[in-house]
Amino acid sequence: MRGLRTADATNTAILVLLLGASFAIFRLYRVFAALNPRRLPLPPGPKPELIFGNSRQIPPRSAWIQYTEWKKAFGDVIHLSAFGNHIVVLNTYESAHELLHLRSSYTSRPVTQMVGKMIGLGRIINLMPSNETWKRGRKLMHPVLNKESIRLFFPSFEGAIRTCLLQLLTHSGDFSEHLRLFGGKSILLFTYGIKVESAQDELIVISDEAIEPALQYFHIGAAFVDILPILRYIPSWFPGAEFKRNAKAVREKVDRMVELPFNRVKAAMAAGTATPSFTLRTLQDGTYSEHDQLWSSGSMYIAGADTTSANMNTFILAMALYPDVQRRAQAEIDRVVPKGTLPGFQDRDSLPYVDCLLKELQRWRPAIPLGVQRCAMKDDYYGGYYIPKGAIVSPNVWAITRDEANYKDPERFWPERFENPETAELDPYKYAFGFGRRTCAGLHFADASIYIAVVSILATFDVGKPKDENGNEVELNVPHTSGFIS
Repeated sequence: MRGLRTADATNTAILVLLLGASFAIFRLYRVFAALNPRRLPLPPGPKPELIFGNSRQIPPRSAWIQYTEWKKAFGDVIHLSAFGNHIVVLNTYESAHELLHLRSSYTSRPVTQMVGKMIGLGRIINLMPSNETWKRGRKLMHPVLNKESIRLFFPSFEGAIRTCLLQLLTHSGDFSEHLRLFGGKSILLFTYGIKVESAQDELIVISDEAIEPALQYFHIGAAFVDILPILRYIPSWFPGAEFKRNAKAVREKVDRMVELPFNRVKAAMAAGTATPSFTLRTLQDGTYSEHDQLWSSGSMYIAGADTTSANMNTFILAMALYPDVQRRAQAEIDRVVPKGTLPGFQDRDSLPYVDCLLKELQRWRPAIPLGVQRCAMKDDYYGGYYIPKGAIVSPNVWAITRDEANYKDPERFWPERFENPETAELDPYKYAFGFGRRTCAGLHFADASIYIAVVSILATFDVGKPKDENGNEVELNVPHTSGFIS
C-alpha cells in the first residue's frame, strides 16, 4: 500500500508539473499572439538550443560567411535567437532595401553592452539609437559633409596623397603603413585641422590602439555580455571577467583618442593659431554643447580613421591579382591626363573605367561585410514572417555582393560589370555605405579620398605580386579579415 501511495503522489506531482507547464506555454502563446495578431511565424533559421538559443552557433569572427551559408538552407531572411534576444539577418539587397531604406521603423540602432556601454562607442553619432542627441549630431555634421562642402577639401586630399606617393616611392615595402597614414592624415586635417607626418605620431598610434581592439567586438556573438547583459555587473576581479578589464582599458584609449585632438583645437583657438576645420567651425558657432561638439568630431575621426586604409589595402590586392584591370585603368588615365602631371578631381568625369573600378572595389571585398546593426522599433512583417519589436536587424552585405542574382562570377574583380548602363549590375554604392537615414554621413568624404588615392597610385606605380629571393612571383592568398572593418 505504501508503494501505491508513493506512486500516486509521484504521478500527482508529475500531473501538476505538466499542467503548470501547459498553462505557462498557453500564456506565452497568448502573449505572442497578442504581439503578433497576424499569427505569422518568425523567419526560418537554424534550430536553437534550449536556453542558449543559437548563441553557440553564431561565429564570433567572420559571421557573415556563416550567414551566407545559412541563406542556402533557410532563405533570404533568417532568424536567430540568443537568450531571448531576436536577431534577423537580411541576406539580399531587396530585403535590406525594403526594411532599412523604405521603412522608417528601422532607423534606430541597438544599444550593445560591450561596444556601446562598456567601451563607450555608443557615444558616437554613427552608433547611437534614434534620439535627440543623434538628430543634433547629424544636423551638426551635415553642412560640412555634403557633396558640395567636400569639394572645398579637394586640395587637401591632393596634398596628402602626393606626400603618400613620395613615401611609397622611397619605402614601397611599407605600403600598408603609408596608406594608413594617408587615411589618418586626411581625416585629422578635415576634422581638426591637425597635420601629422608620421605613422608614429601620437594621434595615429592612439587611434590604432583604440579602434583595433574595439572592432573585434562589433558582431553578435563576439562578446558574451551582449547575449547575457547581466554579466556586465559582475566584479572585474571575478573569474572569467577579463572582458570587463579589456573594456575598461579600451574605453580609456577611446576617450583619449577623442579628447586629445579636440583639446588641441581648443588651445589653438584660444591662442589664435587654429587651422580651419570642422571642429573649429563648431566651436566658433557655439550653438551646441561641448559634449555634442566633442563627440560629433570624435564620430568623424573614429569612422574615418580606418575605412580609407581598408579600402586601399583591398585596391592594392586587386591590382596585384588582376593586372589586366590595372593596365586598362592606367591606359585610360594616360589618355586623359596630360603627360607629366598627376590626375586630380577635375579629371574624374573623364575616367569612366576608373569609376567602374571604384564601384567594384566597394563590391569585391566590402570594408564592412556585415553592415551596422539596426533595431526594429515596432512589430513588423515582411515576406510572410513576423519581426518582433526590439529585434536586432543586420544587413549581410557580404551575401549581397556574392548573390549571383546581382553579379555574374562574383568572386572575380571585374569593373566591366558596371560599364554598360543598360546592362550594369547592381550599383554597390546603394548598400556599401548603409541604407536610408542611416547612410554613412561621411560617404562623400570616403568616396573622394579613395578616388584620389586610387587614381594617383595608378598614374605613378605598377602594382604587382611580391617576389621571393630568386625573383619568382609569390602567389597571393589573402583571406578576408574578420573584424568589423575588413
